[in-house]
Amino acid sequence: MNSPYLIGLGAGLASAVLFLSSATGSLLAMMLFFLAALPGFLAGLGWGWFAALISAASASLLIAALIGPAAGLVYFSTLGLPVALLCYLALLARPAEAQAGAADGTPQAANPQAIEWYPVGRIVSWATLMAGGIAALSIPLLGFDAETYRQTAKAYFDTAIVSQLPAPEGKPVNKEKLEPLIDIMIAILPATSAMVWLTIMTTNMWAAGRIAQASGRAIRPMPDLSTMTYPTHMPLAFIASILLTFLPGIAGIVATGFAGAFLLAYIFMGLTVMHTLVRASPLRPFLLAILYLSMIFIGWIALLIAMIGLGEPVFKLRQRALHRNQPPGQPGA
Repeated sequence: MNSPYLIGLGAGLASAVLFLSSATGSLLAMMLFFLAALPGFLAGLGWGWFAALISAASASLLIAALIGPAAGLVYFSTLGLPVALLCYLALLARPAEAQAGAADGTPQAANPQAIEWYPVGRIVSWATLMAGGIAALSIPLLGFDAETYRQTAKAYFDTAIVSQLPAPEGKPVNKEKLEPLIDIMIAILPATSAMVWLTIMTTNMWAAGRIAQASGRAIRPMPDLSTMTYPTHMPLAFIASILLTFLPGIAGIVATGFAGAFLLAYIFMGLTVMHTLVRASPLRPFLLAILYLSMIFIGWIALLIAMIGLGEPVFKLRQRALHRNQPPGQPGA
């Protein structure tokens, strides 16, 4: 069962079942749906990116046969193909370059067996662009112009949320009081969909890497996330996406999706900074638990974490923390 073809077919079957589970609408089914990318990542990170591509193709064909070609295309474009592409990027490698000597500055010969893997920060940046692009591709499903998009989204929220709210004493729900909330939900819908997609893909990829490493199948060792850095142009792309959200029409709606994806990417970066800052603390588990709970229940905390991540290339908080925690006499201490 070590053939990438068989592994890919098996992963595709499992992914299709998880993807189709959302049709039942139950909470458990939705949780299983969030794991639909995991089999493809396991196949890709353990048996090569081509196994992930086979998984994507087989799952798409199965879904198309059971539900319809449109559903198969949606799976392939939003889940299957992105998983294969991210696995391909994760497995890119080249021989490590020679490094300067520690004492006299003379270059040292590179270890011929040392491998330099594609940086994890660039993988996350590509996933961020995919998230914004997929959110943009989903916009025409609700409308090809801004007004149609908003009216369709409003009708969906009225049916899915407002009509399900319990009415006090049998009286109908006052929809006028909910209008501001509905408007906010419509405005952030592209950003929310991009952030949900990016969360699903990154968490499943991380989990698959852990599982592959524990089973001895990992082609690439797990990277040290505390050293993650983004491309130098990414802050400019983030700022540009925020400014473009003020454009009228579909252009502003598309920019909202990219802005949400970039925001989550910098929340990830901010979290790596916070993990590094508390690494040496005996209260590390407690402090991190407080941090994550605060992000869930106090929204502006997440924005603060994103600002920390955005400022990391300038303030280098991780580098300072690592130097501070080094024993005396160590290089860089």
